[in-house]
Amino acid sequence: MLDASRSTSSSWTGNASPHSAGAPGAEARLADRAVVGWPRPRRRWLVGALGALVVAAALGAAHAPLLRGLGQWLVVEDALARADAIVVVAGSTPTNEEEAAALYRAGWAPRVILSRQATPARHVRLMQLGVRPLDLQGEARAALEKSGVPGYAIVTIHDAALITESELRLVYGLARQAGYRRLILVGSADHTRRLRMIWARESGGRIEGLLHPVRHETFSPEEWWRKRRMAELVLHEYLGIAALALGISDLMK
Repeated sequence: MLDASRSTSSSWTGNASPHSAGAPGAEARLADRAVVGWPRPRRRWLVGALGALVVAAALGAAHAPLLRGLGQWLVVEDALARADAIVVVAGSTPTNEEEAAALYRAGWAPRVILSRQATPARHVRLMQLGVRPLDLQGEARAALEKSGVPGYAIVTIHDAALITESELRLVYGLARQAGYRRLILVGSADHTRRLRMIWARESGGRIEGLLHPVRHETFSPEEWWRKRRMAELVLHEYLGIAALALGISDLMK
């Protein structure tokens, strides 16, 4: 009885006595203790955490095709055709401008249209301080010229637009007045589905709009849910599409 008592005590302290070393099962218990090395409650926590990770990984793998489909649905790309003008949809300067310039240099259209995005108050203040010399349209124009589009080929819209709907409405008005029949709309890849819906509504099919997505590192339809910024972009687009369907997008400025 004395040896058994000491054996039990040694199994908790981790120090085997000469009497306990020969007790049946003592060596196995000590070996197990040496390998595991953590108290039983902590081991249970570790096993539970590993199990939760396995379940989360399984759920992620199962949902990946659905999430990937949600991202891919947002991207619309039409076959290029010669057009009257290339439209740079506001945002993502300078990547949109660089892509539009590449299309211009390739001869897809003889001119590039720039809308005037409303300049945020913070940007205006920086302009007043002399920190930023140009407004958003001025920066976009400079990016186009630096990318090889001559000034005479750039058409600017003077009225400011707060949202994409008003922006494309102004573009349509200019294009209709100029007698254009086809435009190439250059915008961020995640934005192209909503651009198509807005253009269809604003133009009524009277002027063809070919969607040309700009692919860059800020959006990947195959893994958008893995990064916060990409997830915010996707959420923003689906909320915008829902607002279009409900007819309330003009209220969301």
